[in-house]
Amino acid sequence: MSQWFATPDGRSRVGPLTDEQLAGMIAQRQLGPASLVWKEGMANWAPVQQVPELGGALAAAAAAVPPLMPPAVAQPAAGSAPVPPAAGGAPGAGSTFSQPYAPMPATSGDMAPAAGKGKSVVGWVIGGVALALCCLIVIPVIILMPALGKAKRTATQLKDSTQVRGVGQGMVVWAQNNQDLYPLPSRIDRANATLPKAHGKDLPRHIYSILVFNGFISPDLLVSPAETNPNIAVATYYQYSMPTGAVNSAQALWDPSFKALQTEVNTYGESQATPGGTSYALMPPVGNRRAKWSSTFNATDAILGNRGPAYVLDAKGAWSLLLTPGGTGPGNSEIGTGSYTLGIHGKSNVWEGNIAYNDMHVNFETRPDPESVPFTFSGLPAGSRTQFDNIFVDENDATRQKDGTNEVRSGATSNSNNLLRNWNSGEFDPETGALISIPSGLWFD
Repeated sequence: MSQWFATPDGRSRVGPLTDEQLAGMIAQRQLGPASLVWKEGMANWAPVQQVPELGGALAAAAAAVPPLMPPAVAQPAAGSAPVPPAAGGAPGAGSTFSQPYAPMPATSGDMAPAAGKGKSVVGWVIGGVALALCCLIVIPVIILMPALGKAKRTATQLKDSTQVRGVGQGMVVWAQNNQDLYPLPSRIDRANATLPKAHGKDLPRHIYSILVFNGFISPDLLVSPAETNPNIAVATYYQYSMPTGAVNSAQALWDPSFKALQTEVNTYGESQATPGGTSYALMPPVGNRRAKWSSTFNATDAILGNRGPAYVLDAKGAWSLLLTPGGTGPGNSEIGTGSYTLGIHGKSNVWEGNIAYNDMHVNFETRPDPESVPFTFSGLPAGSRTQFDNIFVDENDATRQKDGTNEVRSGATSNSNNLLRNWNSGEFDPETGALISIPSGLWFD
């Protein structure tokens, strides 16, 4: 048999009541359609009109003819609490419900009657079940978190790899229509319609901008999804036609205001505060490396990829990060430890990244001197001349020693091993703007 509780006036409650007693209250209009009722098993108090099993009692009360005069309300004994009016009329004198109602619980938002002794056991059972469910949900999530993190990093690596390959393919398509050479701004802006005559043209900012301007890549492809440097962002300001920073907007061959690095030597209408627009480093087309600046289809020529930090070679022939003081900022001085390029793909003290080679395959490398990129250093002892090439260091082709820190030589003494590093200045031909050498313009961040 059900045990009901009711609140005729919204402030106090009566009960427990049998089904018949509750129906009697409804019939006597002590409970109206909006009066709240509750019994065990209900989530919360509910109006009578919303409880299906009380529909018959409500219908019967509505069909009954109300009395002409309401019965007199029984007066409580002296000193007792006043009887509050019922929602559907006052209770009859001598009725079971003519006594003062018990006070409603004071807890806001919890109108259910206090649990009895038997309900305490039910509460413990419900609490235990809830705790078990929480364990079943939370513990597997905790266990799976490392796997979920690894899956996210893998997805980011794959997306980054796709972007590196996309930029490389844009360079190849350009080369197919330009004597197999990758973009060289000094070769195509011979009329100086884009940049002034005396300005250096063969810079990453202009190389990338040529590809964007001609539709081979988009600016968002140049920013890695794993980028960690807050001063690198997609160039949403790019001008695809009539670039205002060009010498002759109508005849411009690219938008010169595009910034590859956060600090560029010259400006072409862009703000000094404009962030850099690329995450990827290029092979500088200087000296003996100039021959790699074309579609050679050589699987060991690294042409572009995630940029890297600075390294030093120890006495045992192993490369380690250059120790740089805290607070070393981006610029033309070497940065090893503390470089933004560390942690791009998940580790804060080890470089990892995607590298595109001249046959357009892309490898996710986990060391700066990949085992798939051997180089023969002519000055080393016989039997040990072939070593793995550090793609972020300008190594001496003979000794393997670090030949330069932030410079790249030209001429007969220049090196030909792999080097991926952006640059923002250099020595340029005063007539064509072609890059001759990079005295101190290699970029580190």
